[in-house]
Amino acid sequence: MAHIVSRATRAQATPPEWLRAGAQIGRLVNDWAMRSDLVAYVGPGAGGPAPACFNPQLAEVEVNVEEAFGKTITPENIGDMTVRDTQFEHPRASGAIFHEALHARYSRWSLEAAAKELSDAEFRAISLLEESRIESIGVVDSPQNRGFLRSCALDLVLADAKELTELSSTRSAAQLAALTLARVDAGVLEHEDVEPVAEILEAFLGEELLKGMRSIWNRFQMHDNHYDAAPLYELAREWVKLIEDAATERGEDSEQPSPEMQEFIQAMMDALADAADAASINAQGDIDDQQTSEEWEKIAKEKSDKTKEARDHKTVADDVFSHGTGPQPYQATSSRLREVRKPTSAERAAAVKVSIMLEKAKYRERDEKEISSILPPGRLRTRAIVQDAAVKSKGLISKVEPWRRTVRKHTDDPTLSVGVMVDISGSMSSAMQPMAVAAWVMSEATRRVQGKSAMVYYGSDVFPTLRPGQHLTDVNVYSAPDGTEKFNKAFKALNGSLNLLHGTGARLLVVVSDGCYTPEELSKAQHWMKRCQESGVAVLWLPFERSSYARHILSGTDAIILEDVDDPAKAATEIGKAAAAALSKIGTRNAA
Repeated sequence: MAHIVSRATRAQATPPEWLRAGAQIGRLVNDWAMRSDLVAYVGPGAGGPAPACFNPQLAEVEVNVEEAFGKTITPENIGDMTVRDTQFEHPRASGAIFHEALHARYSRWSLEAAAKELSDAEFRAISLLEESRIESIGVVDSPQNRGFLRSCALDLVLADAKELTELSSTRSAAQLAALTLARVDAGVLEHEDVEPVAEILEAFLGEELLKGMRSIWNRFQMHDNHYDAAPLYELAREWVKLIEDAATERGEDSEQPSPEMQEFIQAMMDALADAADAASINAQGDIDDQQTSEEWEKIAKEKSDKTKEARDHKTVADDVFSHGTGPQPYQATSSRLREVRKPTSAERAAAVKVSIMLEKAKYRERDEKEISSILPPGRLRTRAIVQDAAVKSKGLISKVEPWRRTVRKHTDDPTLSVGVMVDISGSMSSAMQPMAVAAWVMSEATRRVQGKSAMVYYGSDVFPTLRPGQHLTDVNVYSAPDGTEKFNKAFKALNGSLNLLHGTGARLLVVVSDGCYTPEELSKAQHWMKRCQESGVAVLWLPFERSSYARHILSGTDAIILEDVDDPAKAATEIGKAAAAALSKIGTRNAA
C-alpha cells in the first residue's frame, strides 16, 4: 500500500518518445526533493498500477503516465513539468510526482534495516504510516503544493485498492483509515473529502479502536529524524498489535476476508471511489486559489524587480552620461580621440539607405494583448475545463473562459531606440575605423526616422560618445588600448538611458566586440543577452572578425552576428542591413 519500494526497478528505460518529458520530470523531482542524484523513468506502465513510485536503493522515481496524466496522454500534450503553469495544468500528476519527491526527501532511513528488525506485518505497518508522515511534513515545508497532494491522494489509495480487498475487514479498514483519515490529520485532506469513507470506518472500527489508531499515526507524523526510523519501530509494533487484537476479538482468525465480509469491503471501495472524485473536485478550488496567488506574487515581484533594476541602471546611466563625451581625465581608460572628420558623400548616402531599412523594419513590431473567451478560437486550457466541471457540479453558474488567444495590431507610429556599445580593448584596434563610420551612419539614420540613439565605449572604464537625443555631426575615431572590458557597466548605462529592456516600440542593441571577456563579464554578457531576447530587443553583434566567444555569448538567442566586415565604406551599409534584419527577426518572433 506504500509507494516506497525496495525491489529492482520495473522500467528498465524510458521509451524514446518520453525522454524529453522524463528529463523534465527528473529535474522537477530533484528540485522538490532537494537532491541532485534522482533518476526518473517515465512512460506507460512505469511504476506499476500506481501513478508513481520511489526506489530509495536505486534513487529512482517511476511515473506511469497513463495513471498520472490519463490514458490518452502523449508526450507533446504534457508540456514542460518544470514550468509552474504546466504543473497547474496537471494537478493530479503533479501531486503524484510531489509525493514521490517527499519520499526521496524525507524517507531517508534504511528499508533493509527496518525489514531485518521488523516482522513482515510490522514492516508493512511502518511503510503504511510513512505515507501520511512525509505528506504532513511536505504541506508545512511546501504549502504551495498542498492542492496537488489533495488532488491525487485518494487516487493513490485507489491504485492499490486490490491489496485492501485481500485482507480481513478489520485489517483492510485499518489500512484505509491510515491512508485517508490520517491524511486529514496530516493537513493534506479536508474532512469533507473523505466523509463517505469516514462514516463507514467510524461505524465499523468504533470510537475506541479509532482513537488508538489516531494516537499512533499522530505520533508517527511528529517524527522528524528522516535518517533514523528506529524510534518508529515501536509504533509499528504497537499498530500491528492493536489491529491484530481487534481482528481476533471480532473473530477474524485469518487475514483473508470471509465471504460475508466481502460486501462490507466492497462498500468501502465504492465509498473510496466517490471520495476520490469529490476530493479531486474540492482540491480544484485550492489549486485555483494557489495559482492566482502565485500569479499576483509574480506580477508584484516582476514589478518590484523592474523598478529596482530600472533605478540601478538609471543611476549608472546618470553617472556615465553626466559628463562630456569621450574619455575623461579621471577615468581608468587609456582610450583617446585620434581623428575627427566630416562624413563623406558616400557615408551620407549610406545613412539615407540605412534609414530607409530601419523605417521598414521598425513597423514589424506589433502590440499584443492576451484575451480569454468561452468559445474558440484560441488555445484550450484543459485545467479550465476541469474547473468548469467542478463549478457546475456544485450547482453554480460557470463563468470559466477556457479559450485563450493573443490579439495583435500594428502600432500607428512605433518608436525606434538604438543603443550601441563598442569594446575598446586592445584586440579591437583594427575595428575602430570601420566602427567610427558605422557609428555615424547609425546615428544619422536613426535621427532621420525620428528615433533615439545612444552610444558608449567600454574598456577599463565606460564613457559616452553619443548622448540620447543627440546625433553625431562628425566621424570620431577612438583608440582601443585597454586591457579589460566592463561590459556590465556599459549595458546598464545604455539600458538606463534608453529603457531598452522595458520600453516600447522597436529596440535595437548593437554590440561591437570580439566577446573575449573575463569569466564574470562573460556571465553578465550572457545574462543581458538572454534578457534582451526575452524583452523583444533585437541584437546585432559585430566582432568584425570570426569569434567563437561571440557565438557562445549569443547561444540560444535570435541575435545576428556580422563577421568579416572591415572596409569602412562597406561596413556602414552592411551594418545597416544587418540591423534592419535583426529588427525584422525579433518583430517576426514577437508576432508569432
